[in-house]
Amino acid sequence: MNTDDLYQIAELRPFIPAIIELQNRISGIEKYCEPLGFELAESYETEEQLFQDLFRQKAFAFQVSNERDECWDILIETFSQFAARSANLAFAAKCNSPQRLQAISRWLLLLCDWNQTGIVNTTKH
Repeated sequence: MNTDDLYQIAELRPFIPAIIELQNRISGIEKYCEPLGFELAESYETEEQLFQDLFRQKAFAFQVSNERDECWDILIETFSQFAARSANLAFAAKCNSPQRLQAISRWLLLLCDWNQTGIVNTTKH
């Protein structure tokens, strides 16, 4: 499902800014590790389904580090920014702590436009 389709469903419209920002943050990762690219289902009926799909993006389940042992934090910068300052990237599956999962969830919800003003909130933590 693309953002044009989401505009047709009033309940899902608030998620469009979050989708756009998440796509931006993940963009480029598929060149290094294809399965981590951004994906959405063909359709959604509820905001809960869409939120769960955003929250379960594969990129959240991996730690990406570089030769200086720096780790990419999707909440702080785009993957492209991290990759640009890295010569070598390593991808490792990780288990997020409950605090990290809560931070990701909160970040995604903050990116949403609940008032549907059209203003994208790209708050960085």
